[in-house]
Amino acid sequence: MDKLIYDGWLKLYKREVKDREYEIVKNHDAVSAIVLNEDNEILLVRQFRPAVMKETYEIPAGVLDVEGEAIEDCLIRELQEETALNVKRHDVKKIVSYKPILGFSASTMNMFLVNINKDDFDTNKIQDQDVLEGKWVSFSTFENMVLSGEIIDDKTIMAYFYLKSLK
Repeated sequence: MDKLIYDGWLKLYKREVKDREYEIVKNHDAVSAIVLNEDNEILLVRQFRPAVMKETYEIPAGVLDVEGEAIEDCLIRELQEETALNVKRHDVKKIVSYKPILGFSASTMNMFLVNINKDDFDTNKIQDQDVLEGKWVSFSTFENMVLSGEIIDDKTIMAYFYLKSLK
């Protein structure tokens, strides 16, 4: 039986398994998107992340926090919020679902591929106050950002390896 020890945006539980006590974080499942344009450029968003106290470049993402919302609909909503893109369900292709912090949480990240026209994106239309900028980068620039350590986000690094596997 789990014992709730913190109840906020994240929930922290104590769980006993085989005479050992563990702290388990319950947080929302999430979605992310590798957004590509006709030139095979990748869309990255720049955000300030308080946990690391710095701005980071990442692929667009968000949490499933609407009761009963399908993951595809969540992705479409998050892309609208973070990038002002209006995509349809037939525009998204699921790549993979995985557990990014398996050691202490069972939350799932659902990653998708979205192909759009470059002209459909206008960074000035972004409404999400957490997103400071959106920009297109070539694969070689993306690769340099990952390999140099400029990109530190797990889902974005996973996106890099996915795209590299297609080359």
